[in-house]
Amino acid sequence: MKIGRPWTADAPLPGGEFPYDGVEALTARARGLWPFLTEANARRLVRAYGTRLDRILGDARKRENLGEWFGDELTATEVRYMMRHEFAETADDVLWRRSKLGLRMGAEAEAALTRFMEASASRTAAE
Repeated sequence: MKIGRPWTADAPLPGGEFPYDGVEALTARARGLWPFLTEANARRLVRAYGTRLDRILGDARKRENLGEWFGDELTATEVRYMMRHEFAETADDVLWRRSKLGLRMGAEAEAALTRFMEASASRTAAE
């Protein structure tokens, strides 16, 4: 049995289907589609999700459409995406393994995130 060349050598990561120097263009696009995002929020989201950002923010037209905010950067919409598509099950998964936002988030916001995720998991289990 002949094994072919590793396909992952040239395959982009999920959401990485853009030129290596395309972060600025994607950030500008994000700011145009979702003008309620700050430059810093848009840049962080683009760096984290790339072209998958559309799946997360979708048709949101104002900050409130993203649900609860945990600190200044993390939204309920983003957390739900991580839970559904990135196997995040706990606040530690979100804050330390997926985003490193735990470095800047206070204890109160972390506790609110934990409550949100537990409630979301309970609702999903009941469905």
